[in-house]
Amino acid sequence: MISTVAALEAIYGEQPPLTLEKSIAVLDEHCAAFLSYAPFAVLGVRGRSGTQHSMVVGGDPGFLTAERATALRIESVDEVAPTDVEDGAPAGLVALVPGYGETLRVNGRIRRDGQSVVLDVEEAFLHCARCITRSKLWRDHQPSELAPITKAGSDFRDPDVLAFLDAAPFLAVSTTDDGGHGDVSPKGDDRGFLVPLDAHRVALPDRPGNRRTDTFRNLLADPAVSVLALVPGDDRVLEVRGTAHVTADPALRARLQGGGALPDLALVIDAERVDLQHDDALRASGLWRPDRRIPKGALPTAGAIWTAHVGAS
Repeated sequence: MISTVAALEAIYGEQPPLTLEKSIAVLDEHCAAFLSYAPFAVLGVRGRSGTQHSMVVGGDPGFLTAERATALRIESVDEVAPTDVEDGAPAGLVALVPGYGETLRVNGRIRRDGQSVVLDVEEAFLHCARCITRSKLWRDHQPSELAPITKAGSDFRDPDVLAFLDAAPFLAVSTTDDGGHGDVSPKGDDRGFLVPLDAHRVALPDRPGNRRTDTFRNLLADPAVSVLALVPGDDRVLEVRGTAHVTADPALRARLQGGGALPDLALVIDAERVDLQHDDALRASGLWRPDRRIPKGALPTAGAIWTAHVGAS
């Protein structure tokens, strides 16, 4: 098990300065434009009991609004925050624009404001093309062939949960660090990369990326985690809540290799709650509809946005 930042950096090295400089402390015009096209996001929040939650927020493009440089309003068709989440709780959000090759991540503090919530912004950055490419997320997807069954309070022996996991190429991992800063990290790979180990444990490989390692660093300080998995063409989500640890175990890494390179590390999640549910916000987002795809050239290239963000930081 990896238990220190030094052990993590012995494998991955330090976080690259240029990668960190792509992060800005406000929503600039590029972030505002991205959000205006986004019909879907995953919001991760920390409850007062220490439980980590993940949920889909979604609707027509524009439901995420940059009210000002430091405030993101979220008006989802579904309830945005669980009842055990207090104003000022750590939160992270990852937004998707169908057809665009990057995601936008926004971290900060959440507060309720009438029927919506506001995310007071502490950090925003564009990330990451690899999760979109590996998951083949923007291919034309037909409706899911899985049985439309839901399961609350299930585990990884359930055949419907296993079928969903086997078909899922994309997920979001929600964590909070020991300083009370939230983060939601997108992960994408071949279908079935979230692998059940037994009735209450699943594991996923860590593929080469930009070496920010936010999720791993957060879990070294606080193991609470929530994972939200998606299957293209399906309006259900699978949420796994519990605790997680990072490991370099060779046998497990080999088991998670799949058709790709041997992963350097693996994330193992001990589930306390497993829910497979229909999601009104996902359905309202139309995430899998071809007509939601962004027109070519509607947003600047990722390189242009990064250049602006590095300059601003």
